[in-house]
Amino acid sequence: MRSLTGIPNCCIARFVCSVVLVLAFTCQGGEQVQYIPGSRYYGRNEYIEYTAGNAPVILTAPHGGGLTPSEIPDRTWGTMATDRNTAALAYSFVEAFHKITGLYPHVVLCHLKRTKFDANRDIGEAAQGNPWAEQAWREWHGFIDIAKETAVRHFGGALYMDLHGHAHAMQRLELGYNIGSSTLALSDEEIGRFKDRSSLRWLATKAEADFGEMLRGEASFGALMEARGFASVPSPQYPHPDGKPYFSGGYNTRRHTSQDVGRVSGFQIECNFRGVRDTSENRTRAAAAFAESAVIYMARHFRIDLTLAQVDQSEQDVVCEDADLAAAGKD
Repeated sequence: MRSLTGIPNCCIARFVCSVVLVLAFTCQGGEQVQYIPGSRYYGRNEYIEYTAGNAPVILTAPHGGGLTPSEIPDRTWGTMATDRNTAALAYSFVEAFHKITGLYPHVVLCHLKRTKFDANRDIGEAAQGNPWAEQAWREWHGFIDIAKETAVRHFGGALYMDLHGHAHAMQRLELGYNIGSSTLALSDEEIGRFKDRSSLRWLATKAEADFGEMLRGEASFGALMEARGFASVPSPQYPHPDGKPYFSGGYNTRRHTSQDVGRVSGFQIECNFRGVRDTSENRTRAAAAFAESAVIYMARHFRIDLTLAQVDQSEQDVVCEDADLAAAGKD
């Protein structure tokens, strides 16, 4: 069986079972860094963290940090709210995904409090002129780019998920595809005209399901989460927000999916607090549902079966994105 990208699944299995994976990246400085799947690496002062992966799944959490270093002044404009417990939820996702597949997703976290740095904005709004915040911005996107290139090089494509938390009264997941509420209210036939603007742009041109089905039908990520007890919009139950508050996606989702010319598609996940982020037990349950849904989604739409192989701890020799990332340490 071939994957969506034309790579036979048997070849994918051979890749993930390899003991040593040597990956080449064109980069500034040419300094070698060894990334071991499942291990954590850091940018300067551990403001940005990267868990190296060996699966075509990338998760980022930009707003869960709590560090307030004096070298970075408080931002004077923009949104400042912290997405509570999203970093803890991301760690739980890594564990759940590895338990199911034997693989590690790529995970990038920002540990700076949002009052200091916003990892889901362009560099001007994110860092507001501070050089250390600007370096964190470059490290943030540098690690994501490493994850994307790794996944695409070895699997032919990647699923990107940007994890957030919302405080809306409606306790449900909000899945943002860079499509607004009014567009989601259109019929499936009409909404197909907007697929090239969406965060599923690349996948929508390749997958067997039509665009409306991928957004809110039985093959959608929302449907998979609903089946595991987590109300979601869009989904079969909630095909559109119906006038309720809804986050449709942000800078990260645009930059790394719809504006990206590569083979990466995905969505923003805005998590309600109660029942998802509030307790350790609920985070574990939600992370398991996210992991199961991601594996099924990859099989349905990317046609990559991530359950084919169990892997040993594997090493990746990577030429780093820049000298700052090359200096990153491992825990």
